[in-house]
Amino acid sequence: MSVFYILIPLVPLVASITIALAGRWLGEASGKVGIYAISISFGLSVAAFVELVLWKEPLFIPLYEFLRSGSLVVDLGLYIDQLTVLLLLLVTGVSFVVHVYSSRYMIGDARYSRFFAVMAFFTFGMVTLVMSSNLLMMFMCWEIMGICSYLLISHQADRKAACNAATKVFLVNALADVGLLFGIILTFATFETLDIRQILDQAPSMSGQTINLLGWAGLECQVQAITMITLFLFMGCMGKSAQVPFHVWLPNAMEAPTPVSALIHAATMVNAGPFLLVRFSTFFMLSPVAMTVIAIIGGTTALFAAVVSLTQTDIKKILAYSTISQIGFMIMTCGLGAFAVAIFHMLAHGCLKGFLFLSTGNQLKSAANHEHNESASGRSRPSWLLYFGALILACAPPFLIFSGPYESLWTVHNSTTARIAFWVIGLLTVFFTAMYLFRGVTSLFQRSSSAVVQPRFFSPSHLLGVSVGAMGLIGLLLVLWRWFVPFLTPALGNPYPPVAGVWQPTSLFALLVFPLLAAFAGWALACMLYSNPKPSFVARSNWAKTMYVLFLNKFYFDEIYNIFIVRPTIRFARWLWREIDVLAINRLIHGIATNSALFARWLWQVVDVRGIDRAVVESGHQSVGLARWLWEVIDVRRIEKNAERIGRAADATGHKLQDVEPRTLQDHLVVLILWLVMATVFFYWIVL
Repeated sequence: MSVFYILIPLVPLVASITIALAGRWLGEASGKVGIYAISISFGLSVAAFVELVLWKEPLFIPLYEFLRSGSLVVDLGLYIDQLTVLLLLLVTGVSFVVHVYSSRYMIGDARYSRFFAVMAFFTFGMVTLVMSSNLLMMFMCWEIMGICSYLLISHQADRKAACNAATKVFLVNALADVGLLFGIILTFATFETLDIRQILDQAPSMSGQTINLLGWAGLECQVQAITMITLFLFMGCMGKSAQVPFHVWLPNAMEAPTPVSALIHAATMVNAGPFLLVRFSTFFMLSPVAMTVIAIIGGTTALFAAVVSLTQTDIKKILAYSTISQIGFMIMTCGLGAFAVAIFHMLAHGCLKGFLFLSTGNQLKSAANHEHNESASGRSRPSWLLYFGALILACAPPFLIFSGPYESLWTVHNSTTARIAFWVIGLLTVFFTAMYLFRGVTSLFQRSSSAVVQPRFFSPSHLLGVSVGAMGLIGLLLVLWRWFVPFLTPALGNPYPPVAGVWQPTSLFALLVFPLLAAFAGWALACMLYSNPKPSFVARSNWAKTMYVLFLNKFYFDEIYNIFIVRPTIRFARWLWREIDVLAINRLIHGIATNSALFARWLWQVVDVRGIDRAVVESGHQSVGLARWLWEVIDVRRIEKNAERIGRAADATGHKLQDVEPRTLQDHLVVLILWLVMATVFFYWIVL
């Protein structure tokens, strides 16, 4: 059965090639070809997931030897473990939904077939990436996704904004991929192999190896090889996952059609970074420096993108910065050692973000209708019962977040930093969730004088529905978390050894009082901010307005890049064109052409006219004179008489030879007979 799993990446590749070659004849049937191909891959992914759940043994499918050069041997193969099947379900599932959505969304597009060919190839790249068994194969798929993203974002090539956005995406990712390539080269130089399983097995024994970072300059700067490798690999992750400062490409990717945005943000490309970190979790955990850098950059990105998304007005830009923030949170959890949280968050975020992108149109229409109804009818202040109901809902997340199964997602690696971060992030989440719930409940269920239906939040039907739904969701999540951690743990790195003396809050006071106090604090702050009709001091202060402008302009990252990188690069390119190309190369070519013309004219005048032509004419004159001298000096009649005399002598000699020939033959026969007789006598004597 495992051999059939080769079809998971192969079927999308075949579909892409088929659509690319026969798209003109397939027409709108190209979408169906892509849908059927992705559905087959999704079905096989489900089968692989079931097999791993039952047997819990990773699968390795060797393909063929791709490269052999000295000690470098690259064997292409597919590796399927618990991490791989979870990503396969996400990638193929979301891609299938996006293909179905695109089959209707892209109708009438002039490049309908090309779109589905690139989409299928994009899915093939991500699927093969998560199934790769060696770094070279992973890097090739990494670049395939970069090329496909360029083609998809520039799908509407008649729009200049789309072309500029595609170029920006390609250049930023290419710059970050240089770091990934250096990391792969350094990995081979250190481990002498590109096989991922062998690298992870050898990593603990190579933790003390160092390299001289400045050896080419004759200086000594010893750095741990694993630290350098992990930092270079993480540089590639920063580009693909849009981490600061490589985040500027993702908002520009919104120039692509909506299905492309859903596929990039939910299932492919941005998830490649966290996947690479989790795949090499054993490797990264050996370098505290790299883990610290990863956690800092991930946390910075999550916080930066979150505050920027609050000030954006374009819904696709809001979703883009929301994606950057969520991916930054995943990167931060990887840096803290909570790799299981990163994968669970990735799966949940992929499903939610895919739904949000594909339903953006409906959400905009509903928001417009809601705004129209709200402006047409006045709303009264909510009653105290809604405040009390918001407080009850705000107390539900603490029981869910600080439960044992969810905490095990953070603490499966016994990381002290992950335990501390769990409590800090958990309490902040409870605090801000209480604020959001208060705002949402009071704005949704307040009474409206002209509304046709008056919602009553504390009616028995509402209370029963909310209670049953909340209990069902909590039960489902607890069961899922309790199963998720043991299933994924074999694919993660080895856990840290337990640290003695670390405070682990297991008392009832710590588990309930702290989270409930955070929920009360968030509810109280929201009540103070939203219940007071007068604007707060924060809203009236100049520094708040300044910060708002700063967030609105995204901390001016694009402008800084434009001033310090883009413009100097363009000026340098223009200087090269003007000084090197125009002034130097063009002058050189013009001078060569001019001198060549002068040299050719000199050759024609001196060598051809004066030399060759004169020599030929003079030779002709000399030949005519020699022929005339020969004719005058030598007597032609004397030559004819000598020729007749020689002919008569030759005839006489021939007659004499004819007379001598018979006798000559007779003499030869007599000699031959005598030799035969002597030979016969000799052999007869020997025999006797």
